[in-house]
Amino acid sequence: MKNISKRQRTWIYICGGNLLYALALSLFLTENNIAAGGLAGIAVAVGKFIPLGVGTLTLIMNVPILCSAVVVNGWTYTVDTIIAAVIYSFTVDLLGKLPVLTRDPLVAAIFGGVLYGLGMSLLTIGSGSVGGTDLLCRLLNKKFPFLSVAKLSLFIDGGIVVLAMIVFGNVGVGLYAIITLFVCSTVADKIIYGIRQGNICVIVTAKNAEEISRPLMATTGRAVTRWNGNGMYTGEDRNVLMMAIRPKEVYEVEKLVKDVDRQAFMVVIPANELIGSNFAAATFVK
Repeated sequence: MKNISKRQRTWIYICGGNLLYALALSLFLTENNIAAGGLAGIAVAVGKFIPLGVGTLTLIMNVPILCSAVVVNGWTYTVDTIIAAVIYSFTVDLLGKLPVLTRDPLVAAIFGGVLYGLGMSLLTIGSGSVGGTDLLCRLLNKKFPFLSVAKLSLFIDGGIVVLAMIVFGNVGVGLYAIITLFVCSTVADKIIYGIRQGNICVIVTAKNAEEISRPLMATTGRAVTRWNGNGMYTGEDRNVLMMAIRPKEVYEVEKLVKDVDRQAFMVVIPANELIGSNFAAATFVK
């Protein structure tokens, strides 16, 4: 994707996210009455009374939210969201004709959540939006900054789940919707943050720093940072080495360190995000 512009890449992610959202609804959620939050969740519930497709209902409900976004953020910052919302609604109704894959609500909740999570990941990575309750939460947060987006999302999605239970007269559909939301958030977090997760390895050694850092860098392709340290118990000088590694590289690093200095003290600290210096490409940090 080197020859693709940033804007083109964004729209690839948006279209991919829209497709996955639409597949989640048509293949698993809609026919099983699982209203897993968002405007689509409201549309699933309201669709019991109004003979319109989920995509069409979603677009109708999106109109006042998108108009508010234009007023607050301006046309320039909202036009892409409007286009994405229209594409999303069209895709949902188009794929709504596909047959549901399962009538087992638990299976539908899990796999619908997986597709939702994948779609959310693509939209987040591509910095895209299809409007809906996510945009509504951001707009409300600007008006009421003491209410976080996360709290607003929880409140709104919770209300939609309760609405579905009332409309369908079934507590079970609400519980399945909660499973879908949980699976969705778990999958999205693993994808969005998992690709940048790793470990910080700290090595305290009395050996020459070059003896340990050279084989570490040569074998793993990771950079090593050295600090001067002093053992407060012994009063002796120590080299403190730090490097960022992937979880699968922990054993290899431990073995390399022990081969050089069996007395070395090593601490491995989980890191939620490793950002910058082309870490994902396993290049050296200069």
